[in-house]
Amino acid sequence: MAGSPPRAALVTLGCPMNQVDSERIMSGLVSRGFEIVPDEKAEIIVVNTCGFIGSAREESIETILSLAELKRSGSLKSLVVAGCLAERYRNELELELTEADAIAGLAERDRIPDLCLELIGRARTSGSAYTRVVTGPLHTAYLKIAEGCDNRCTYCTIPSIRGPYRSIPWDDIIRDAEELVTTGARELVLIGQDTTRYGSDLGGKTLAGLIRRLSEIEGVSWLRLLYTHPRHMTDELIDTVNEIPQVVPYIDMPVQHIADPILSRMGRHTTSKQIHTLIDTIRSRIGGVVLRTSLIVGFPGESVSDFDKLIDFIRDVCFERLGVFAYSPEEGTPAASMDRQVPAGEAASRCEALMEVQAGIACEFHTSLIGREFDIIIDEHNTAAGKVIGRSYMDAPEIDGNITAYGSVEEGEAFCRVRITAAETYDLRGVVVK
Repeated sequence: MAGSPPRAALVTLGCPMNQVDSERIMSGLVSRGFEIVPDEKAEIIVVNTCGFIGSAREESIETILSLAELKRSGSLKSLVVAGCLAERYRNELELELTEADAIAGLAERDRIPDLCLELIGRARTSGSAYTRVVTGPLHTAYLKIAEGCDNRCTYCTIPSIRGPYRSIPWDDIIRDAEELVTTGARELVLIGQDTTRYGSDLGGKTLAGLIRRLSEIEGVSWLRLLYTHPRHMTDELIDTVNEIPQVVPYIDMPVQHIADPILSRMGRHTTSKQIHTLIDTIRSRIGGVVLRTSLIVGFPGESVSDFDKLIDFIRDVCFERLGVFAYSPEEGTPAASMDRQVPAGEAASRCEALMEVQAGIACEFHTSLIGREFDIIIDEHNTAAGKVIGRSYMDAPEIDGNITAYGSVEEGEAFCRVRITAAETYDLRGVVVK
């Protein structure tokens, strides 16, 4: 229709890092006059892909091919493939993925909105000057503090995709956080490939200092840390988490394994003793702390003895939150060509066995919470059913469990107090406390 704004949709796959990238792309689209619409109504669709592991690549390709069907059945004129898959396999995609009208790698993110205008033959018009469009719920938002990674774990493709570690400038992060709070964010979730390295390239800046500055922003209720690395966890950071009220006592610290031979082969630059000591320090110095970790099982060279050590470690430490992944070789990584590859079926069996142990730990932990009261951030109001669904400080968005609480809460409230009345393995139920 003449005079109508151009219509775009954006599909995001993968991690929170990609979500933040997508929100910036959408902000650029809006600032150029685009209307953001559902896929089936779009003239152009941008697919922000993930290329980290095989299953993610498969999902990305399947999504692209499915959306391409809208060129025949809908109003779709052009399809842009962006993100990590585009960065990692650009040449292959340009040759083989004829359904895509353009491939845009990570370095071209800021150009995507203008590229979209070019592809559909529209002139740039004036739109709202948003810096960041939030795609999820307004009360919680991801705050990206760094790009890339220098750790070079032997199984990981991130450095080759996203490049070396670069801290986002301090002032840019504060400005982003202030804008997110202005639009309604009460919980800011700090993310980066290794958040604990923040400031190492900025001359004296640290993650602890950044957290203290963020806590001064009026309206910030919760600050949450994801993707901390045990190698770079400092006493200053531990004390900051304990001392600043806005920082929830929740530490996401992937340790990946505990057997020293496997940690060495993974290139983690940590030892079993260091990990145990660090966990003991965190638990002794941060009151009420909840620890989340992630583990890889079936890594090349992992013996039955190594796996048994990992099981014993989980039983000993009792992580409140834990994720387990079966190792899969990634093209171009040192681990893919290592000797003593563990069969995929065995890796899957070990993954299942470890999660069975963790299920028992999680169930016992949740049972211990019955009768206690917590503030929860409300993710969903269901007035008709007389309940809200939310998370306590113990649960990060999208990766941890929920608390379903019955009772009356005003629609606009972001938080409420809940008494736990029942426990499941990964979720809790309760009642709203007046």
